[in-house]
This record gives sequence, C-alpha cells and structure tokens, in this order.
Amino acid sequence: MLGRLQLFATKAEIAGNIQKYKTNVKEIKDVHFTDEYAEPLFEILGAKKVDSMDFSAYEHASILHDLNYPIDETLKNRFTAIVDGGTIEHVFNFPVAIKNCMNALKIGGHYIGITPANNTMGHGFYQFSPELYYRIFSPENGFEMKRMLISIEAASGTQWYEVADPKLVKSRVMLVNHFPISLILIAEKVAEKNVFEIIPQQSDYATIWNAAESVAEKKVPRNTSELRLLFKKLLPARIRTILRNAYEVFFVTKVTDEYLGDFDSNYFIKTEL
Repeated sequence: MLGRLQLFATKAEIAGNIQKYKTNVKEIKDVHFTDEYAEPLFEILGAKKVDSMDFSAYEHASILHDLNYPIDETLKNRFTAIVDGGTIEHVFNFPVAIKNCMNALKIGGHYIGITPANNTMGHGFYQFSPELYYRIFSPENGFEMKRMLISIEAASGTQWYEVADPKLVKSRVMLVNHFPISLILIAEKVAEKNVFEIIPQQSDYATIWNAAESVAEKKVPRNTSELRLLFKKLLPARIRTILRNAYEVFFVTKVTDEYLGDFDSNYFIKTEL
C-alpha cells in the first residue's frame, strides 16, 4: 500500500461484494479487524503479507520511505501488487514516485491506482489524465494496461465508464463536467525494462512529429496522420474549419450524460462492474 490505507467499507459492504464478485480467498470470519486500516481486506482477497510505505511513522507504516526519492535496491522486484488508494497525487516528484512503484513490482505483478482526474483542485499537487497513465504503463516500460475506468459518486450510486486510449482513438480523450471524477486503473508488469529510458510523450504530438518527418523527407503519405498533416499544411484555415465541423456533424457520435455532460462515444463507455 502507498500510505497505510484506511478501510472505509463496512463488513456488510465487504460481505455484499464477496457475494457479488466471489473473488475472496478467505471469509470475513477468518480475518481479524483490529483497527481502521485495510490489511484485513487484502487478506480476504488473498494477500499473504501486506506492507505499507509512508514518509512518516505516524500511521505505523511498515516501510518508511519518501517516494520523492528512488527506492532502495532491496525493494525492487519484491511485490506482487502495489495499491495506490490516493497517495501519489500528494507526492511532488511524480515521475520518481511512479517509477518506484514500477520497479518495486515483480513480473506478473499489478499496479492498482485510484487517483483524482477532474474537479478536485486543491486535494493534492496533481489531477491526472488518462493519457499520462496509458503512456506510462506501456510496453516500452514493461507494462500492459489491463483496464482503465473513471468513476463518479452520485446520489443514485457509483457511475462507471471505460476510458479509451488516446493513441488508439487518435484523439485527445478530454472531458469537461461538473462532478468530481476518480481515475481507476490496473496495469500488469510483463517484462523487466529500464523504466523511462524512452521518455513518454503525448500520443497526438508524437504522431504529428512522425508525420512531419515523413513529409519533410518527401515520402509518399502512408497513413492517416501524414494525410492529416498535408491537409493542415496545404488547406487554408477557413476551409479546414468547415471540413472539421462537417466531420464532427456526420462522423462523430456525441452522447449526453447526466454526469459527464457531452462527449464522444469513442472516449467513454458506460459500464457496470
């Protein structure tokens, strides 16, 4: 655990989820709830040993370390799961902190993150975008993104939406809304790589740079990105605006959602857990 996570779920809520998902290894009656912390929940889910890392000893974390700095070699390739339930947005040196998590996992281990995405300015140092985590947990860094969701706590219950990878939909996956949104993700470590040896770049810029290089070298356009670049370079701005608006009208399916507002249906898909 990043930080020693408190357990906000009641025993009744845990029992209900056990009944619904049947992912438990132990029963509630077989674990001891001695305080307000989350170790018993992870034990129910199959953890044989649960550690917690924190800057300070005030919550009795088992590992004291400031995530702003690289972890010791003894902590690398050590854990089968790392759970960030809302810590990393409070760490100033985010690239070092997330790299620590990636290095601490064994191959086959999973990073589980729950972090602010929208409308929580002031909660921590940062609010994060889907693009950031898709580019971090990539094959170049030895990871595979298994699932990414956003959630909204509403009066009618938690609302869940699958989030598209901007690189795959070839567009910025943006959202403007009026409710606080959390980003939830799970990524698997599939290979041991030198994390961030290749610095992550925002996918739409990387696409433009690659297309510009091809055009500059006077290669025949091979893909949509290069054709788009030629379109941008050769057509007047007014014509581009007209064509872009026409494309939005005829080819983009917009959805209106009570919580998310208006958005492209390729970006967010409502789902149930």
